[in-house]
Amino acid sequence: MKKIQVLIIEDDRMVAEINKKYTEAVEGYVVVGLVHNGHEVIEQVNKLKPDVIILDNYLPETNGLEILHGLRYLDKPIDVIMITAADDAQTVQKALRQGVVAYITKPFKFERYRAVLEAYRENCFRINEKERFDQGEIDDIIAVGSGRINQEQDDMPKNFNSQTRDLIINFLVGQAEAASAEQVAATVGVSRVTARRYLEYMLEQGQVVRTMDYLTVGRPVHRFKLKRI
Repeated sequence: MKKIQVLIIEDDRMVAEINKKYTEAVEGYVVVGLVHNGHEVIEQVNKLKPDVIILDNYLPETNGLEILHGLRYLDKPIDVIMITAADDAQTVQKALRQGVVAYITKPFKFERYRAVLEAYRENCFRINEKERFDQGEIDDIIAVGSGRINQEQDDMPKNFNSQTRDLIINFLVGQAEAASAEQVAATVGVSRVTARRYLEYMLEQGQVVRTMDYLTVGRPVHRFKLKRI
């Protein structure tokens, strides 16, 4: 299956770059463009032909709902995932009525974002494999679409906190190569021992993979990289 092509629409350039790193940290995705102004969306959609759009609602001179309406009016074969600080009932309802495949409120955790992309990827695979579906298969596709995370999986052990874990994840997302606990500690601002504890926990949870770097002198160095699923 070819990589899912993503267009990110976000006016904050730093947030757009973070979302790009988050997206490409998930196996099977490639970001084909970043758009910071809502008026450029249709032009870029026609040019880049993405499979899915990551859409913010608050944009200069327009908003995500208007863009979503325009895409549906033009009957563009594109799925939309809303990522926005808008959590009011009216905005959520309008987005759902116009067929967003997921709705994520800011601020959000990488794990939540990854779960949504994995669910979307799974549904794309299912839909592309068959021409017809029975009711049970349709129910499964709809259930998977939300990418909901089991709350028990997000519980942290005693003396751990999600903020530190998320800082480590954010660091690893931007790394092309595996990083040592010492590198993580220096960037995140924790001790090497603390960084190692979190990395070992994330290894147990299947969030990172570990490799051994055998140096010419001294002990081998454990290095960690965000797991691509």
